[in-house]
Amino acid sequence: MIYFIYVLKFGGSVLTEPSQIEKAIKAIQDIYSKGNGVVLVVSALKGETNRLDAIASSLSINDSADRAEIISMGERVSARIMTGALKAKGINAVLVDPSLDNWPVYSSGDYLDATVDMEKTERAAQEKLLPLIKAGNIPVVCGFIGVNEEGKIQTLGRGGSDTTAVVLGKALGAKEVVLFKDVGKAMSGDPKKAQKAIELDELNAEEALALSAGGSGLIHYKAFKYLSGILRITSVDEGLKGGTIISPANGIGIYKSSNGVSMVTIIPAAPSTEVLNKAMNVLKENGVEVNGVVINDRAVLLYTSSSDSLYQLVHDSLVPAGLAKAVSVVSGLSEITVKSFDLEETPGYLHKALEPLAGAGINVYGVTTATSTIKIYVSEKDSEASVNLIKDELKEV
Repeated sequence: MIYFIYVLKFGGSVLTEPSQIEKAIKAIQDIYSKGNGVVLVVSALKGETNRLDAIASSLSINDSADRAEIISMGERVSARIMTGALKAKGINAVLVDPSLDNWPVYSSGDYLDATVDMEKTERAAQEKLLPLIKAGNIPVVCGFIGVNEEGKIQTLGRGGSDTTAVVLGKALGAKEVVLFKDVGKAMSGDPKKAQKAIELDELNAEEALALSAGGSGLIHYKAFKYLSGILRITSVDEGLKGGTIISPANGIGIYKSSNGVSMVTIIPAAPSTEVLNKAMNVLKENGVEVNGVVINDRAVLLYTSSSDSLYQLVHDSLVPAGLAKAVSVVSGLSEITVKSFDLEETPGYLHKALEPLAGAGINVYGVTTATSTIKIYVSEKDSEASVNLIKDELKEV
């Protein structure tokens, strides 16, 4: 009987030398020996993908399909090393490679930056990997790789082994997807640049995506699209005892997130952050929530909860003090949220969300964007129609 399924992914920085691989095997044994099912996803050995890519470039191998075959070899070698090393310890490990009938990850699109075919992958994982797990085996899967309809190898983009692990975690209903990295925890900042960077015990998926999209290199951004359960970043020393827990985000979809929103327009007396700081402080002191902020060279726009004294609060704190030339307020707005982990990789998403509103003659009072989220402000009377129009337009996306 299997208690839980864990998908364990080991990055190339962890698989640097035999002693590190020995430590990785111990971390695997700690989970496997407790009666849990384990799926292992491996990256290429550190620097191997870059080495293979450089060789392809030096020989002017420019065909995408050929390059995908070449750079995928790093993961395929790692999987064979880990399979052999586990067997040497008496552990029932099974190689899962795109050349074999047990391969579960299918993809489409660009050979060097493919998209996972989740429906086909989920079905294949259930049919091919689950029986192996239930029989007490550890499938060792090459990360970073998909196979398209033509049976040709594609790669999922740099860092794509994270995506492989999260995809298989979703397909198999894993209790956790565990990413073993050399850092062992997410940090508040780059410790090489920030002297006071601290370790983070928890993040939600939106926070982690924002950090990743902002250049932290924490997790490959594509992985978030498939996240359905707990994701843990840890080290081989800490294992399940430590690390950073990343929980799934709630509210993915298209919905009306707030009614009774006001748009406050401030014309600064001079370019300065002081007017924004003063306005934010005044609103906070009077219990007014700020949902969004837009700044351009001529105005500051705040999207806030409504208050009978909102106009007076902002005007009287800024204009007499010489911080603003003028203030105006439009009330009776609704905030519509469009939230999806596809935003980072889907060109034209914002245009697609706004286009049907323009076609229906619905005035948009503002838009804010942040990684996985678009917020659109419209009149309350138009809010229900706006949600339905956006849903119809984006349902295929």
